[in-house]
Amino acid sequence: MSGGGAGLPPDLAAVRALPKVDLHCHLDGAVRPATLLETARAGGVPLPADTVDALLPHVRVSPACRSLDDFLATFETFYPVLSVPGVMGRAARELLLDAADDGVVHVEARFCPDLQATPQRPAEDVVLEVLEGLARGSAESGVSYGAIVCAYRPFTVEANERMVDLALAFAGKGVVGVDLAGPESLPGAPFARALERAREGGLPVTIHAGEAAGPESVREALDVLGARRIGHGCAIARDEALLARVRDEAVPLECCVTSNLQTQAVASLDVHPFDAFRRAGLAVTLNTDDPAVSGVTLSDEYLLAARTWGLSLDDLRALALAAVDAAFLDDAARAALRRRVGAPS
Repeated sequence: MSGGGAGLPPDLAAVRALPKVDLHCHLDGAVRPATLLETARAGGVPLPADTVDALLPHVRVSPACRSLDDFLATFETFYPVLSVPGVMGRAARELLLDAADDGVVHVEARFCPDLQATPQRPAEDVVLEVLEGLARGSAESGVSYGAIVCAYRPFTVEANERMVDLALAFAGKGVVGVDLAGPESLPGAPFARALERAREGGLPVTIHAGEAAGPESVREALDVLGARRIGHGCAIARDEALLARVRDEAVPLECCVTSNLQTQAVASLDVHPFDAFRRAGLAVTLNTDDPAVSGVTLSDEYLLAARTWGLSLDDLRALALAAVDAAFLDDAARAALRRRVGAPS
């Protein structure tokens, strides 16, 4: 591998060749625009354009995005397509093929099956379809995977209980964890019992917190919801005691720099806390969030971090290894993945 040793700035080729791990990737935000077009035509779902180039401005976040709500509004254009039978399985397969092209060796793909379910296509069928797609993609690409089932803050307690039931039904069959996603202005506490049942059933929990809300949302994730990892966590930087706690308890952070800028969770790269977290000894990982909607790859994120904060290729490899350590894996799978990421090239 060329393009960056210790202390040298890596180039794109070196970053792409580096084995990487993506722990925070939403499947519904990773669908190829061409797949959306083809599936929409097959399913009779209208879209605002009939070529990929013309569709991109509608399905990729706008430079005018100023909030998480603006960011999520992008999904409204194409979300009806995701209920067409077959599209989520195809997207899952293609996610791993695209990951392999980018040098990613392990992906945890998260999704909320109720958001793609219909009266004719229950949420269980969505889970089956996604897991089958991931299995096919893994067999073709060599990329290993885990699926994370998302509970969703706007849902009722009963609906999120069903999401946990689904996750537990497929534990050991591809599902490796549970997430709580959705607007952080809505409390997570009503779903504490559902998430406790997931943990009792052997599924670890990751929580979106500290992205659009403040440090209190991270405390809730840790103290009330039993989070093993925190999705985003930008607001931790505003609370020294919380930062020290997250460091001392070795709670991994799923950082997503580009999407944080797009949602205005962080105003600019100059004030993004990623490198401050890293230097303070927090267990930080770097991830894509919604790669198709944001228009990024994991290599793009790694290269952005390297150029912004002066990281070497060895620093980037350490990030990948931190993601291995934070992944929802058993000991044998973690050891195998660690060898794959840490092996000399």
